[in-house]
Parts: sequence; C-alpha cells; structure tokens
Amino acid sequence: MIEDDRHGARYRHPSITPEEFEEFVARQLLGAAGSAVDDLTVTLHEKISGADGAYDFDATVRYRFAGMSFLVVVEAKLHRNPIKRELVQILHQKIHSVGAHKGVIVATSHYQGGAVSFAKAHGIALVTVTEGRFVFTTRNAAPGPRPALVAHCDGGPGSRGLMLSAADDDHPDCVAEYLLGRPLK
Repeated sequence: MIEDDRHGARYRHPSITPEEFEEFVARQLLGAAGSAVDDLTVTLHEKISGADGAYDFDATVRYRFAGMSFLVVVEAKLHRNPIKRELVQILHQKIHSVGAHKGVIVATSHYQGGAVSFAKAHGIALVTVTEGRFVFTTRNAAPGPRPALVAHCDGGPGSRGLMLSAADDDHPDCVAEYLLGRPLK
C-alpha cells in the first residue's frame, strides 16, 4: 500500500472531493490549533491584496501569540502527481506580496526533491494528507477505527517527522508548532 521514495512516502490518493479536502485542511487540520493559540480564525478562500495584486488563498489562518498577530497562508492541492518546485516558489512569492508570516502547502501527493529543498530553505511547511487506513504506525496502534485522513509532515533538517490525526491529544500543539510556526511555550 505504501511505497517509499527519496523525498517521502507515496500513498493512495484519498477518496475526497476538492471542497471536502479544503474543508478538512481548514477545519480539522488547522482549526484544531485554536486551543494552542489565541483568537484563531481560519477562513476558506480569503482574498488578500498584496503589493502586486490580489490573491485568493485556499485557506488563511490568523491568530495571536505572545501579544502579536500572525497570518499564515495555505494552499490545498488535491493532486495525484508530485508537487513541483514551481508551486512552492509561487506560494513563496505570494507570502512576501501579502506580508504573511508563514506558508503551508497541504497536498494529497508527495513533493519532488526541488520542492522540498526550496520549502526547507524558505520555511514553508509541506504536508501530505492520506487516508488513515493506509497508515501503519505504532503511534496509532490503539484498537478501534483509524482516522479517515491523516497528515504527514517533515519538520525539517534535524527534526522528527510527524503524523497528525485530529484524534491525537497533542494535535493542537503540533499544528501550532509545525504548521503555524508558533514556538513551543
């Protein structure tokens, strides 16, 4: 079911519509961080004016931490083919144009090596979402049904990989740290 490659794992494509995928990314994956940050607002398809035009992001996350306001822009990619470097570069340009603090790409496919290298160099979080039934890990060894969808993240050089499920007790803190860029308390 799972075949490894040099830059991550390839998983079967989830059976989900683009709208359901965007809703999962916004509400279940990112929205769960509400208990880890203040004033969390997750918006689907927010249009933000930047220095070089307006952009419609699949999701935006706004929150407060340590008295400061933060903006995270998110692109959700329901793709079967690997995510190319160009998509990460485009998000990087949008981040700078609108003055966002962080960018996240959540995809249903793996990332090409150039995409991973560029994202690591520029602090962009890359997440792969898969169906839970194709994930075999000791972290999810408890009896009972597996989560419908899980997110796999690479924390970057020198850090551990991460598998997130909305059912995990530490899900809000993990999302806040790895995807929103909030430092641990």
